[in-house]
Amino acid sequence: MATRKSTDTPTPNRASRRIDVRIDGHYVRRVISIVEGALDTEAAARIRKAVWRWIVVEPETIQHFRATWPRFRDWLALLDGEPVGIGACGLLPGEEESAAAFALNAVLREARGKGVGTAIYRQVSEHARSLDKSELQTFSFEDDSGGVAFAERHGFAVVGRIRGLRLVLEDCPHPSIQLPEGVTITTLAEHPELARGVWETACEAMADIPYDGDIPMSPGSFAEFEERALTGPKYIPEATFVATQGSDVIGYGQLGWMDRLAGIGDHQMLAVRRSWRGRGIARALKAAQIEWALDNGLAELRTGNEERNAAARGVNAKFPYVPLPDQLLYRGPLADT
Repeated sequence: MATRKSTDTPTPNRASRRIDVRIDGHYVRRVISIVEGALDTEAAARIRKAVWRWIVVEPETIQHFRATWPRFRDWLALLDGEPVGIGACGLLPGEEESAAAFALNAVLREARGKGVGTAIYRQVSEHARSLDKSELQTFSFEDDSGGVAFAERHGFAVVGRIRGLRLVLEDCPHPSIQLPEGVTITTLAEHPELARGVWETACEAMADIPYDGDIPMSPGSFAEFEERALTGPKYIPEATFVATQGSDVIGYGQLGWMDRLAGIGDHQMLAVRRSWRGRGIARALKAAQIEWALDNGLAELRTGNEERNAAARGVNAKFPYVPLPDQLLYRGPLADT
């Protein structure tokens, strides 16, 4: 069995930690360094994809996070100079007053057990303290036993569960789009002036999504929503469908890019005004997204809903999605100083 001892060693412009790992009776010195994620965004994206197999985050999307998330920072963890982990920490859009910061901590499986995850945990906790936060929100997947064990070992508790789904589009039938009388579906590509109505719908719908945070979910201000959700590399205006009655926005369904190269789309949001729910509008918006994906040669769509969100899960059940491993949402303490 390998054992290890460690000493912290400061290095200019980076956090560095030496780990002496005993292998076959001999100590081998390994050096863990924490550097800015922007030094190698491609590596950061590769690590995310390897650890979170069902969530692809392209390099351009990471850059968009840096530009639009409030006080967001991200890091690479290097083991003997090689990128093996990522960390990130910032304020969830619309939840700036929460007691918790949102953090990411992902380490390649072959690099685990060497102190890399702990080094990242310390780094994101330090940033959370600079934001005057006392807790962290994060996630892992239920099929990642190492990630689950790390969270539990450091005092994190599951506060939510996202039921993931995928829809492989090969041989997927074209869905019918049926709407109540007087309701039409358009897109933000055709009518960009509907963006404010989309935001107003998001404000109403997000407050109703089951969530165990200390404040309700929110899309933030219109300017913030527009910058984060209606621009950037994931945004597809032609696949952002808007349900209207006359000039009023009553619902929307947004399909974005997850992985352009693989042709994978991401169901980012499906929202209907309270007074219009239960009339088939959500199903019609979902069908419009699937129809667009089929017509434009996508290979797959992915989505997920909080397990208590019965309405959204009921809509997805009308289409041939298949389950993915559950995404576990955690809340827990900052690392000790």
